[in-house]
Amino acid sequence: MLSLTVSTTAVSYFFIFPALVRLRQLYPETNRPYRVPGGMAGAWAAAIITEAFVVITAVTLLWPGAINALFGQSYSVEASWGVSRAFFEWVTLGAFGAMVLLGVAFWAIGARNVRRGLLAPAAAGDAEAR
Repeated sequence: MLSLTVSTTAVSYFFIFPALVRLRQLYPETNRPYRVPGGMAGAWAAAIITEAFVVITAVTLLWPGAINALFGQSYSVEASWGVSRAFFEWVTLGAFGAMVLLGVAFWAIGARNVRRGLLAPAAAGDAEAR
């Protein structure tokens, strides 16, 4: 469960770090209190480096031993976790998939409610007005 918790936390950042580059492209004139040095090259470098950490963390935690094999090291899920690889992956990937499906379901329900007019879409000034 610890592995699943850390991996889902890491995966939640998957879209956050590339947003730095995208938001700088879409809204270059926006005043930001924190800046990544180096302009767009620095933003790209920061996004790529942090994204690599997210991917490596997720792969390492969801598929233990996958990166070890790239470096010629052996790894045994059974010796480390006390369960077979099939059981570990079934439980870990099954729970991860269930969380992703639940998130997509809630997103779809919210989008449907916005289309029906039950909820107003968030406006840029809403957060500042509160």
